[in-house]
This record gives sequence, C-alpha cells and structure tokens, in this order.
Amino acid sequence: MSLRIAADVKNLVILRRFVEGAAARGGGDPEAIADMLIAMNEAATNIILHGYQGRPGIVEVEVGYNGDALVVALRDRAPEFDLTSAPPPDVTLPLERRPLGGMGVHMMRQLTDELIHRTTTDGRNELILVRKDARKSHSSQEVTNGDRR
Repeated sequence: MSLRIAADVKNLVILRRFVEGAAARGGGDPEAIADMLIAMNEAATNIILHGYQGRPGIVEVEVGYNGDALVVALRDRAPEFDLTSAPPPDVTLPLERRPLGGMGVHMMRQLTDELIHRTTTDGRNELILVRKDARKSHSSQEVTNGDRR
C-alpha cells in the first residue's frame, strides 16, 4: 500500500494513520507497529523540515511485509541526505553539553532492525525502514520497488 502526500508537518498525522492502518491490516504485532510509527515519523519530519526546508514537495510512503519484517519505504525529491551515514550522538555527555539534533536518527536506529538509504533511478531519495515482527511468518504482501539501483 502506498500514499503520496504534500510535504507539510500538518500531514504527519495522515502519514502515521496510514502506516498504522496498513501495518495492522497486515496482521502485525502492535509493539513492532508502534516502534515503526515513531521511526517513520522521525524520518518524515526530517524530510519535511530539513530536506524540503519549507519548499513544496511530496513525500511518498509505502508499507508492507517482507517475510517476518514490517517494511516502510519513504521517498522524496528533497536534496539528498543519507542519514544512515550520520554519526551516532554521544549519549554519555550531559544534556547541557550535547549539540542539538541527531537524536531522531539515533531513535530510528534503536527502533528498527535496519535502515537503508539509496537513490532511485529517477533521482528520488529512498529510505527503507525495517522492523522485524515476531508474530509474522512469510507473507505474500511485500514492498517492492523495481527502480532500485
């Protein structure tokens, strides 16, 4: 299942409801779905705020299961940024000494089993979030994208 929506923070609630509904219809574990919702929300927020920076754009989200994993793919045409290469924050520093930012990516890493960034053949950014779901066995509903490099 996929959804294309304007890149606007007001639409984050629509993205969350869509992902939650699609994942639930696939019979996913509520804990895996909850983790994915937080990770996806952080990723979509970064696309909207840091990628598009107030300029108009589209965020596309695709949701499905690949075997025992809930998979959410986010695609956009904002300037490329590979968050998977962002260094982890130093969480041992006291809060007042930590630089702003970086915790959203850290949360995404903690709440998912895999983050994959790539550029599609038509030049879009694609971030794939994978969260294993202990309740899922092999399913025929898979996220596919024929234009991956």
